[in-house]
Amino acid sequence: MYYPKSQITSNLYSDGRLYLTTTLQPYFGYYFETSDGKSFTGKEPNDGDNIRLITPEPEENQDIFTPGIEDLRFNRKNKKYSILIDNTSPLTNDFPIPYNPQPTPGDYQTGEITRFFAKKRNETIYYEVENSNVELNPMYFTFNLQWLISGEESYVKTTNQKMVELYMRQLTIPAFNQFLKNDYLKFWKPS
Repeated sequence: MYYPKSQITSNLYSDGRLYLTTTLQPYFGYYFETSDGKSFTGKEPNDGDNIRLITPEPEENQDIFTPGIEDLRFNRKNKKYSILIDNTSPLTNDFPIPYNPQPTPGDYQTGEITRFFAKKRNETIYYEVENSNVELNPMYFTFNLQWLISGEESYVKTTNQKMVELYMRQLTIPAFNQFLKNDYLKFWKPS
């Protein structure tokens, strides 16, 4: 694909509102947009595989929206696949459910929290999750990270950054820092 630089808006960041066309999974990370309204992964056209991204739009007769062709697995009227969307099913813990931790006053006294993450094994897709129950699904692996939330600001920032860099090397989790938006002071409050 070729677009002149004047027809590209680069260095944009998706917070999960865009979806990969290959898997229909939410995309977190850098992307660029072309003048004809198309979006692709990567900071610019020469950055990686440049997978097409889409913004799903709801269709009138579907409970859960999917782009393009109706996928019967996600239509609540289809009983055969209802286990995938039934919240009472024990299988719901097999897939990552995004979660945003809320530190308590006790956590701030302790000075740290444990954050849990799930990464899709064959893609650079991350989710922050409530706990590590997702590890039952072989498509994902989970890990946790001790995260400082109180103390001297520069110490907290440096320590959290070094922990993220260490995990990226040891667990081979590329672009994890980008998923975290390099916000090493998230949840931090001065003591």
